[in-house]
Amino acid sequence: MSVLDVILQFLKTPAILIGLVALIGLLLQKKSFTQVLLGTIKVILGFLILNLGVGAAVGGLKNFDKLFAAAFGVSGIYLDDNIAVGAMMGKIGQQVGLVMVFGFLANIIIARLTKAKFIYLTGHKVWHMAGGVAFALLTMGFAGVPLVVIGAVILGLYMALQPMVLQKYTKEVTGSDEYAMAHTMSFIYLFSGFVGKLVGNKEKNLNDMKLPTGLEAIRDIAFSFSLMMFVMFAVPSFFAMETARELAGSSNVWLWIVLQSLTAAGGIMVVLQGVRMFIGELIPAFKGFASKLVPGAIPGLDCPIVFPHSPTALVIGLIVGFVGWLVGMFLCNALGLAAVPVPSVIGIMFGIAPGAIYGNATGGTRGAVVSSFLAGILFPIAGALFYPVLPFEEYEVVGSAIMSPDIYIVVSILKGIGAIFGLG
Repeated sequence: MSVLDVILQFLKTPAILIGLVALIGLLLQKKSFTQVLLGTIKVILGFLILNLGVGAAVGGLKNFDKLFAAAFGVSGIYLDDNIAVGAMMGKIGQQVGLVMVFGFLANIIIARLTKAKFIYLTGHKVWHMAGGVAFALLTMGFAGVPLVVIGAVILGLYMALQPMVLQKYTKEVTGSDEYAMAHTMSFIYLFSGFVGKLVGNKEKNLNDMKLPTGLEAIRDIAFSFSLMMFVMFAVPSFFAMETARELAGSSNVWLWIVLQSLTAAGGIMVVLQGVRMFIGELIPAFKGFASKLVPGAIPGLDCPIVFPHSPTALVIGLIVGFVGWLVGMFLCNALGLAAVPVPSVIGIMFGIAPGAIYGNATGGTRGAVVSSFLAGILFPIAGALFYPVLPFEEYEVVGSAIMSPDIYIVVSILKGIGAIFGLG
């Protein structure tokens, strides 16, 4: 394994990357060996706990995608950054890796020299954006050093500016400037925050909403998420019982559905615990990193950091966003677009649902519902419009495409500029 491969493994593993930042921060604060050791391990463990929860929450959702397609005869492309960028790596892996490594360095330099004091720590999303940028530059005729240099500068600028642009709304969610959101779904969060402010009233917040005594259980994230997942699996199972039985294996179908629902809800509870643990340890440690290397720096973190601020809005975003996606999918077909993106529950879970938390923070209940529905409609349409921009199938990406709206925007701007100069 080359040195580059080793570095990439570190950068693509958010728990290790964040742990390394915590380690440096604690060392710069001249903490004792025990404090450094415990602080670093707790940050890493907190993030690993978070990821275990995410894995449990979304693990069964891949089964849902198969079930939905079988039940309603839907076929089309599936939006997933991991699949799309992972498939590209066979042909452009080295370029993506170098853009990613030097992009991190560019982010630190930009944060040090400018007012964009944000350090982007969501490593796997950096990988996704590096993949999109390298792919675009390659199709424009760039290669070698020019591709790496241009790609790294673009990536570094994105990493510093994206959390800064979103921070106004992130602060409304978290009530603090201690950390920021660093995610390639940020345009959805920005859109949701704007729509919430436009149509809603943040005083009428989902967190404060009074429910009848018999419905109070809905406010509990474990119950509401279990119920939602049960309905999402039960309805398509009714129309595609044979597929449901195949997915259930030797288990009874309805027992399998109940277990899928409860496992997903349990995963969300683990996510919330992991967020609290790693944030509690990371913020004091990061202050050491910021004070010495990048004065005033703010860590940009993954989207689950906002989940604890409104679990109810998260559930609302999942449900309403899914309904909106179905409408958007119908419109893609009606408009005769190049592709029809089928529902990506991963995209809804980590794009539209956190967006609902932003909509709720700026516009209360109405903001959460309206922003989720509109984002659900626009998400598949944006994916369909972007699909012809890059030659996915030529680079062994078949049946799938990039999912993140931020990548759509950055790549489209690049390709537009290239077109002006006759590139690509």
